[in-house]
Order: sequence, then structure tokens, then C-alpha cells
Amino acid sequence: MATRSSNRSLKARIAVEAARLIAEQGDLPFEQARRKAAKRLNCRDQRQLPENHEIEQALREHRMIFQGGEDQAHLGRLRRNAVSAMRMFDAFHPLLVGPILVGTAGRHTPITLILFSDTVEAVAMDLLERKIPWQQQDVLLDYTDRGSVRRPLFLFQAGEDPVELLVLPPSDRHNLPLDPIEKRPRKGASLDKVTALFEAGQRLSSDT
Repeated sequence: MATRSSNRSLKARIAVEAARLIAEQGDLPFEQARRKAAKRLNCRDQRQLPENHEIEQALREHRMIFQGGEDQAHLGRLRRNAVSAMRMFDAFHPLLVGPILVGTAGRHTPITLILFSDTVEAVAMDLLERKIPWQQQDVLLDYTDRGSVRRPLFLFQAGEDPVELLVLPPSDRHNLPLDPIEKRPRKGASLDKVTALFEAGQRLSSDT
């Protein structure tokens, strides 16, 4: 019983240390933070390494405790700007995904939107018409039913915020790729949901 309890304690300590590293080192990748945390705590047993969702929860708690009001203000600003970006690309039925949605965004977290379009060119033309300079690259995404698939990603800067536009075919609307943290189909939020989330955060801030 004591060994099982100490094992849970070690896993929790690694998750907390990994979260601290991510928060303090500017959105360090989860895998790198996990390895560093395990090394610092002298853990060589792979079974004691926390899952991504455990680190994500520890990161959320860390930001609330140590970065409090400042971090919540930053998250609110990112969500406000995400709403603006989603309105801009409303024709592509955007979904917000990633740390800004779940509340673990840091200083350098990009606004990540999923757009649905029959062609990549339609998104490129929209950016051209708006005179937005961008870069394009392909990213490898995992799906539950088809393995890994390459999808186009547009990147640009909106003021001080980086923006990522992941373009998927309309057929993916009910079959989103796996979340890199939870390893389950991504949970995206529509414009209405993100707007409500932002407004709820504003009300909470004004009440404190």
C-alpha cells in the first residue's frame, strides 16, 4: 500500500515539475518537459511518468496559483483575439483548438484555428485578398481510423499574436484528428462557444 501511494506521489511530483518547466520556459513541449522533470527527480521507471493530460492539469493549476490575474488577463486577451480571427474566417466554419481553448496558454501560444474548405487555394485566396502575408507548411496529423495524414497549415502574425490555420476537408468536421495531448479526437469550439467563454471570463474578472 505504501509503495503504491509513493508511486502515485512520484508521478504527481513529476507532473508538477513538468508543468513548472513549461510555464517558466515558454511553452516547452510536453515530452521534453516530462523527460527533464523525471531526470530532476531521479525517476528512471517509465511507468512513473505522467500522461500528457496529467501534466496539462498540473499546468492549469500552476498558472492559476503562480500567475493568477496576469495570466488570466493574457488568456482573456488571446480569447478575444481568437474571436476576432474566427469572425474573419467565418466562411470556413472555424473551430478554436489547443491551449487557448482549454486555458493553459502561455506567453508564446499561437491562436490555432481549424478551417474547413474543399480546397487549400480558397484559404490562400482569402489571405491574399486581406493582404495578410503568410507561410505555409504541411503537418502530419493522426486519425483514429486512417493513421497519419498530411494537412496544410497557414501561419501568420496578427499584431503580437501568432496565428495557425489548419485546413481540413469538410468531411473531417465529424472526424477531427487526434489531440496531441490527450490522444483522442480534438475538441474544437465554435465561434459562439468561444465568444461565450470569453464573456464569462470577463465577468469573472470584473467580479474579483
